[in-house]
Amino acid sequence: MLLLLWTACAAPVPSGSFSHELWTQTLATFVDSKGRVDYKGLQQHRDGIDAYTAQVAASSPRLHPERFPRREDQLAYYLNAYNAYAIQGVIDRPGLQSVNQSRWMLFSFFYLTQVTVGQKWMSLHYLENDIIRNIFGDPRIHFALNCDSVGCPRLPQEAFEPDRLEQQLEAGTLEFCQDPEKVRVEGSSLKVSQIFEWYGGDFDTSGGVVAFILHYRPDLPPDLSLGYIPYDWALIAQEGRGP
Repeated sequence: MLLLLWTACAAPVPSGSFSHELWTQTLATFVDSKGRVDYKGLQQHRDGIDAYTAQVAASSPRLHPERFPRREDQLAYYLNAYNAYAIQGVIDRPGLQSVNQSRWMLFSFFYLTQVTVGQKWMSLHYLENDIIRNIFGDPRIHFALNCDSVGCPRLPQEAFEPDRLEQQLEAGTLEFCQDPEKVRVEGSSLKVSQIFEWYGGDFDTSGGVVAFILHYRPDLPPDLSLGYIPYDWALIAQEGRGP
């Protein structure tokens, strides 16, 4: 696993809550109601996202626990960090059409894109799997993390906020499960996003994939066979606004 320590000295960070306002401003400006991104605009006006990821780089729950006293403070920080760094990874690659447009690109984007989280360098893959999934164990994170692909949950126009995180996670999960592009019945089969296939074990504490979905979709018959919808790796770019 790629994980390098950044040993540079940093200025002391004052005690208090970690602000996600810069990230909300960026999302509100460059993401539309469908979760599509104006990457071209972000490339030209990237001060906000760069300033936000600089804050992420300087402080974290590990480095400054006094700023993240609750689980919600910590999880909101990591979810926002992942989504911001994923978008940064796209705008840093002019002409990119998909994070999976080739086998090398898929490996490069998730494993070789190095991000700084609380003065530690790590890959996006490490941030998602070794920190967010491993530490928090909440299957709803799969409907909050966005890797800039159409198959992902909709990218919201605001940051995840600790005081509203439970509501935001529930709303995002419900929206995903009600989206016919992600969950639908075809004949005698329940067709679901490959997210449920790739991370099936994460739903075991909820009774498994079908039980998890039925919690949010009680209208569905419980005795359907399970199938998977091929993941759509197309970039979530607004028309004509790719990187």
